[in-house]
Amino acid sequence: MSIDNSEYGSTLQDVHAQRSDPSQQQQQVMSVEFEVTVKDWWIEGGRLVVPKEFRQSFPKPGEPIVLIDYEGRMYRSKMHNLWQGVDVGRIDGIKPFYRNHPIIVPGTKLRIKATGKNTAIVLMGDRPARQISSLSR
Repeated sequence: MSIDNSEYGSTLQDVHAQRSDPSQQQQQVMSVEFEVTVKDWWIEGGRLVVPKEFRQSFPKPGEPIVLIDYEGRMYRSKMHNLWQGVDVGRIDGIKPFYRNHPIIVPGTKLRIKATGKNTAIVLMGDRPARQISSLSR
């Protein structure tokens, strides 16, 4: 008794061919992490700048992005270009993020983890040392 599995065999071969052919594969987004140093104009304007070398891991300008802080709160915004023609990204509309985290001041280092094309997690980095005025006796 012989069973003809030629249809199944060719389908399986097609699947293997698609897996080995990069043009058939869906582009997989790699998780990237980087550090940024907060500037005063970011806090004033409710912005977070994405360095040029990590811009491709974020949505295109005008597309939505969700920022998740280190306490689990979500901030919905959109991506923008910092300057026309320059591939540096900026997330606008996140003043609530800075209001919820008054410990973030200019000079604070934030660790950003892009976990998908439309999601980024903000992990607290190092805060700048505070200057303590000397007490005169």
